[in-house]
Amino acid sequence: MGPMRYRPNRALTFRRICMKRHLLALGLAAATTAASAQLSVSGPDTTFGGYDGTPATYTGTLSSGTFNGLLDTGLGGTLTVTFLGKDDAWHNNTLTFAGGTVIDNQTTAVGTSYTFDVAAGPLDFLFTDLTDGDTVANGGPSSAYGSYVVVPGSAVGAGNPAYGQYDFILGFNDGHLYDADYDDLVVGISLVPVPEPETYALMLAGLGAIGFMARRRRRQD
Repeated sequence: MGPMRYRPNRALTFRRICMKRHLLALGLAAATTAASAQLSVSGPDTTFGGYDGTPATYTGTLSSGTFNGLLDTGLGGTLTVTFLGKDDAWHNNTLTFAGGTVIDNQTTAVGTSYTFDVAAGPLDFLFTDLTDGDTVANGGPSSAYGSYVVVPGSAVGAGNPAYGQYDFILGFNDGHLYDADYDDLVVGISLVPVPEPETYALMLAGLGAIGFMARRRRRQD
């Protein structure tokens, strides 16, 4: 009688393959869940003209967006803000975020980016026309002639974003000439969101399943 030959258990092998595919599906579901908590905007649509100057070089000509759009970060996360310039603005305008990050249309270099953590819910920021004193916070209301628009990043042509691609473009309009062109201080913003609680649960479930398979395999070996 010759030596016994090992024959793999095909049913067991099939179950292991199915389990691996299930874990992969869990991972994909986790990624999808994490991606669902993105930066969002709400508010009335508006159209405008005269958008040009330095911002148009990096975004293309914009002509529509959400007027004083309320930006919400969902569960919060890490925000990157990039200054995309200004038209020949005679007014000194700033964009200030909670925590002290300030972009100044007269002193901040075009292409400068800031990255910082933001809390869940409405994004805390304030546009200010230092020349006239007009201000407008996230969601408005406008103060005198100060207002802004939020434009989806998808509106920016692939050849324009020299400093990156963004979730949204924010364009501020100050009181100079009352022209409503929304190019007096322009930034691009992007959010890396905090994963939703379900993501962690799926990750833990996947790790638990991997551990169970490893222990079961050791017992069978």
